[in-house]
Amino acid sequence: MTEILFAFASTLFACVAVIVSVAFVRVLRAGPKKVSYLRHKRYGLAAWATGALPKTNVGTTVHELEGLELKARNGRLAYVRQTRATTSEI
Repeated sequence: MTEILFAFASTLFACVAVIVSVAFVRVLRAGPKKVSYLRHKRYGLAAWATGALPKTNVGTTVHELEGLELKARNGRLAYVRQTRATTSEI
């Protein structure tokens, strides 16, 4: 009976280890900007260790709002510019 319990526990720990390692690799591949963004949002190692992660439903995950600025003269398109603005809400 204990062998079954140990097998189940080791399988559970292995699954958790795979999930954590995949998340760690994805953040590292995203680069230092993603790491600093996550630290700014209070998702650091201390928050993970203590279980004090912020709620995920607060705010949005959109980093930028993009658009185009168009100007016309005499019925013809004269000016086009791409615009970007950081946003916390939509």
